Amino acid sequence: MIKYATILLAVVGTCIGLYTVGTAYEIEKPLELSRPPVVNPFPRGIASIGTVEPRDRVIELGVPEAGLVSEVLVQVGDVVKAGQPLLRLDDRSRRADLLRAQAAVRVAQSEIDRWKAIPRAEDIPPLEAAVAAARSRVADLEDKQRLIADALQRGAATQRDLTSATLAADAARADLQVAATNLSRLQSGGWNADLGVVQAQLAANQAEVDALNTLIERLTVRAPRDATVLRRNVEPGSLAAQDANRPALILGDLSQLSIRALVDEEDVALVTPRAKAQARTRGAVQATIDLVLRRIEPYARPKTTLIGTTTERVDTRVVEVVFDVVTPPSVMIVPGQVVDVFVESPPDAAK
Repeated sequence: MIKYATILLAVVGTCIGLYTVGTAYEIEKPLELSRPPVVNPFPRGIASIGTVEPRDRVIELGVPEAGLVSEVLVQVGDVVKAGQPLLRLDDRSRRADLLRAQAAVRVAQSEIDRWKAIPRAEDIPPLEAAVAAARSRVADLEDKQRLIADALQRGAATQRDLTSATLAADAARADLQVAATNLSRLQSGGWNADLGVVQAQLAANQAEVDALNTLIERLTVRAPRDATVLRRNVEPGSLAAQDANRPALILGDLSQLSIRALVDEEDVALVTPRAKAQARTRGAVQATIDLVLRRIEPYARPKTTLIGTTTERVDTRVVEVVFDVVTPPSVMIVPGQVVDVFVESPPDAAK
């Protein structure tokens, strides 16, 4: 009995082994793709990646200098006009300097007004009285000089008396000349050289005021052209820095979207002005966008935008080709979005 049971177990084990070996190499069904692959719609053409951008590219607005943001006047999505204020930096220190400069202008203007007021009416009578007194003294001393000269001829005076009288008369005439000169100088008004100095000082102070007004106006960032606010990186009270990698505001004209494709330098010769072109969005919903060639920018640069495929070449140069979006797609596309671009190449394009 044990003999037959052993044989039966051996047969059963052999069957189980054969079944295990037979099912171990069963081919599993491949997993279905989550979304259909991107395929070039043209039988002959080139493919590249592109970036959606607004008309005339995006505008990355910086600040003229690092400073505290006092006011932000726009929100994301606002449509702005050329010259419209967008944000303001704190200008209190500049306005304090402006007050001092304006005060200096008033001081210089007062100096000019004082020069123009010369002579003062109350300053003339004392000088005229001094001239009259000097004349009277000269007349008295000259009469005394004549009397001494007559007395000298009669022997009633000495030569020393005459010399003393002559010197006194000369000194009186000199005093009269000084008094007359002072009166004439006052009556002729201010000195033109003094006026030139104060006028130059006034011009310098006014230039300082104008310069400070310009610097204050510079602290208000304005829109360079009509556009839409795409991004806002500053808030009131935050510190705005002069950082090229973080602009304060990003603007763009959304009235006409474009796609900037990076075409391999070896394939750019296949892009012709009348070639058909399409772009296709990535993601769960793929939409096709009809394109028309706007321009080929005549400058090749190293490829820096990578998509991460194993067959992608990084040791190459690309030429930027700009296409206009003919009609907006059914799905939303925004500046900065990456799309796949396909360009049809006619059979004779390479000839």
